[in-house]
Amino acid sequence: MELINYFLHFLGLAFDPSALWSSPQAVIKNVLLPPFLYGLHGWAATWCAVKMLFRPYNPKYIPFTDVQIWFTPGIFPKRQSKLAQAVATTITDTLLTPADIKKRAEELVTEENIYKAIDKFFDTVLLKEFRDASKLHRLASDVAKLSPPLLQHFVQSTIDGLEQGTDTKVPAITEKIFDQIVLTTRINLEQATEISARIMENFLTPQKIRNILITLLSPQNINALDESINIHASGPYRILARLIGIKRVCYEWRTFFEKEPEQAEKIIEDLGKRFGIKHQLAVQIANFDLRTMPLENINNLKKNVVTYVVSFLVEHKGDLVEACRRLEDEAIITVQNAVLRFNPDSVPKESLESIKRNISQFTHSYLKQRLGDLVEEALPTLAIHHHIVNKIDLFTPQQLEYLVHKICKQELKALEYFGLIIGSLMGIIQIVLNAIVILPR
Repeated sequence: MELINYFLHFLGLAFDPSALWSSPQAVIKNVLLPPFLYGLHGWAATWCAVKMLFRPYNPKYIPFTDVQIWFTPGIFPKRQSKLAQAVATTITDTLLTPADIKKRAEELVTEENIYKAIDKFFDTVLLKEFRDASKLHRLASDVAKLSPPLLQHFVQSTIDGLEQGTDTKVPAITEKIFDQIVLTTRINLEQATEISARIMENFLTPQKIRNILITLLSPQNINALDESINIHASGPYRILARLIGIKRVCYEWRTFFEKEPEQAEKIIEDLGKRFGIKHQLAVQIANFDLRTMPLENINNLKKNVVTYVVSFLVEHKGDLVEACRRLEDEAIITVQNAVLRFNPDSVPKESLESIKRNISQFTHSYLKQRLGDLVEEALPTLAIHHHIVNKIDLFTPQQLEYLVHKICKQELKALEYFGLIIGSLMGIIQIVLNAIVILPR
């Protein structure tokens, strides 16, 4: 304090608080008015600054000229496009990043949530919509009309993909069918007996067996048989073959098969019955299991089946597409009748529940693997940044002001009070300055 007094005295001044109270006019002038006026000034200046953030809404010009008045329009209306870009960038880069969206999607996409959505859909569509006769007929008509074109497009696009080597669904489905159905299928004895009977009727008839035997007993084969016996048979059996005359017997049988076909076929048919060929064949078919084959053979068989299916579809592409086109009328009627005959009450609750669970499990499994890729593919399409910019750009200045006031009303009001407080403090400083007087010389 002494240092301040010394400094003031050096300047020819002195601190005299009594000067503030020397008269009622002095009190009003030196003590009461400064805080009031400075505080009012601070509040008014801050209030004007806040208002000028938004107003005037449009540019103003000096009367009778094209000269725009400074600070018009307000800051926010003037910089609205830049504000939109800044807000959108802030939101997409910090508040709502692709990682945040993906994380939130993963939190929401649970099997239970998917099941609830599917359950709601089933209850709404099956239990309500399918009971409305007019809606059911419209649905049947729409689905029936869409079915043939969709079927043709599906068949053609699938086969085109097979031709270009881009479609992997058909080979994958064929492999699954082979692994899960063909490979594990077992034929019972009754079915095997039926198959055996068809084989005997179509492939192993007495006439065909006779023709096969005639082909086998050709002179070349008979000579080869005789040479093989001479080389490989041991002494007694070789002598026995010489005594019987294998070559002569074979030639006699060949002659018999050629000259007496009816008798030969009767003998073959009788021997087939006596030997139980059909039953033995049925037993072998029933006991056959693909899984007992070597793994390499199974894989080769599966590859051959897949190749055959793909080749068949590609080679008969035109026939298949044409068949879909020819069946258009029948397909429409069939689909329409199927939709109209559908009764939700006929579906057992257990089956419906199982279907819901299976769909939800499949959907959850698929989304669990592909959700990240799907979100990344969807975000550019959503164009969140561009959408936010457009929305803010479409705001009128009044809407923008209302929005900012709605968010920052208390903060803006606090700025006005802060200006009042700063002004009042400046007034208090002025009171102190009023107490400083000039020393007489």
